[in-house]
Amino acid sequence: MKSARRTVRRTAATAALLAGALALAACGVGGTDTGGEGGGGPATDDPIRAAWWGVDNQHRTLETAIEAFTAAGGPQVSVEPQPWDGYWDKLATQVAGRDLPDVLMQAASQLPTYAERDSLLDLSDVDLDLSSLDEGIREFGAVGDATYGVVAATNATGFVTNADMLDELGVAAPEGEWSWDDLAGFAEDVRSASGGEYWGVQDGSGDMILFILYVRDSGREFYAEDGTINATPDDLRSWFQMWADMREAGSVPPADITAESSGNIPANPLATGTAASGFFWTQDYVALQTMTDSALEIALPPHNVTNPSLWINAASLWSISAWSQNPQGAADLIEHLVNDPEAVGTLGASLGIPPTADARTQIADSVTDEERPAVEYMDVVAENSRPLNRLWPDGFADSRTLMDQLAEQVAFGQTSIDDAVDAFFADAQG
Repeated sequence: MKSARRTVRRTAATAALLAGALALAACGVGGTDTGGEGGGGPATDDPIRAAWWGVDNQHRTLETAIEAFTAAGGPQVSVEPQPWDGYWDKLATQVAGRDLPDVLMQAASQLPTYAERDSLLDLSDVDLDLSSLDEGIREFGAVGDATYGVVAATNATGFVTNADMLDELGVAAPEGEWSWDDLAGFAEDVRSASGGEYWGVQDGSGDMILFILYVRDSGREFYAEDGTINATPDDLRSWFQMWADMREAGSVPPADITAESSGNIPANPLATGTAASGFFWTQDYVALQTMTDSALEIALPPHNVTNPSLWINAASLWSISAWSQNPQGAADLIEHLVNDPEAVGTLGASLGIPPTADARTQIADSVTDEERPAVEYMDVVAENSRPLNRLWPDGFADSRTLMDQLAEQVAFGQTSIDDAVDAFFADAQG
């Protein structure tokens, strides 16, 4: 299983604490070995702990699903729900004391760090059936030759269009196999048909996820197996130039509009009805649809049938502590949350889109009208995607932030495309 939507933004102090804690754990400092380390063996009656981040509705659904697990004969489970802010600080402290919860929610951007410091259990040491997972995410939690995470929920990038606006303008949204050049043509058609009243697409020049799709269209991976960057300066130069040309033509918003709406979905041009399309994660599509009376549709981004660039992404994963006293009990809980029909019904789409086709079919009639297209879209993604070759390497989050900053500087005319490309690769290669 491999990749990540959520990127962790910790303070420098938190990052240092985590690094130090993991280093101590790896060196065997600050605790003694426990019988749980190394995993294996049948489940016992030993109680287990489970931790995750989230908001109130996610806490409620997970707690209900876990209570049913215990009622059905599983071990007692004490829960440690947390908001996103503070979750990673607490895990860092728990790693230092070799006191991680038996089952813990992980982000794909952080999984390699925890796995490489021997704080997570290799899941081959327990009995855990992953065969129901979508094929593209069965190996998502792999680091090297071992698997340390099971996808809890999925998401994917989609091309979201305002169907009502396009009908009014008489412009058809791209579909089937289409290219980034087709995107530029579509955006210009919207601008022309509306007399310049609407932009064709939001500016995606600073979105590194989209740039990764752009590179993968060629059949290449964005990162090499060893984590070094596989994209080239020419790739990024062409990417920035494509968006600069659309910006100059008036088919994407100007720099000030893009900057004002960055990270602010309600202010996004698609939400405000001033742009016909944009690229969003499935959960953002759901949020967008609640903000507008217009009918929004979600479909594949530029799609190369020979080299599908899209991948099924992990919104979150479940891992097991390397120091668990009941690793099989922890594995049984994970399998319950992913595969048990009662748990699937309880969780619905609260964590994101379920990672199995059976689960998506089961909840299709119970999700909200806003959620249903996103759930159905994941079935399309499962049939038209290509797994990433590896999880994000260290530095991915920093590169993602830098690319957004450089794209904004280019848009405002504060730096040239060539200088932005040089700055990005100097950082990525370093």
